[in-house]
Amino acid sequence: MFMLISSLPFHSALWHFRLGHVSYKRLAHMSQLYPSLSFDSNATCDICHFSRQKQLPFPLSSSVASNKFELLHFDIWGSLDVPFILNHKYFLTILDDSSRFVCWIVLLKSKSEVSQHVTNFITLVENQFYITPKTIRTDNGPEFLLLSFYASKGITHHRSCVETP
Repeated sequence: MFMLISSLPFHSALWHFRLGHVSYKRLAHMSQLYPSLSFDSNATCDICHFSRQKQLPFPLSSSVASNKFELLHFDIWGSLDVPFILNHKYFLTILDDSSRFVCWIVLLKSKSEVSQHVTNFITLVENQFYITPKTIRTDNGPEFLLLSFYASKGITHHRSCVETP
C-alpha cells in the first residue's frame, strides 16, 4: 500500500526532504550507516513524481483519414549542419494520413520557401488526383499560416500542441 508523503507524519519524510528528495534506495543505505535516521520505504513523494515527468501524457490518436489526401501532415526539418547538394539546408516533409507511408520530401534553401511549396503541392494534388485536401496539420511554425489560401480552398488548418510529436 502506497501513501502520499503529504499524509505521513513530518518526521517520516524529513530526511527525504532535507537531502533534496534523495531516492529511497539511498536512504535505506544511509539508515544502515546511521540507525537514528528513519523513513517510510512505502511512501511516495508527489514532488518527486512530478519533477521527473518530462511532459504531460496525451492519448495516442487512433483516428486515421478514410480517404487519400483528406488529411495532410506538413513539417519542416533543419537547419542542417552539412547542406545538401545546391546548398539546401532544410527539407519539408508531407505525409498523407490515410496511407501513412506515402511521403513527399521537398528540399529547401530557406524556410521562406515553405509557403510557395505548400501552395504548389495542393495545386498538384487538385490537378493530378482531382481532390482538394480537407485538413492540413502542422506545427506552430509561422511558415504554415496561409489562412487566406486555406480559406479560398475550403481547407481546415490544424496546429499541433507545443512539444508533441
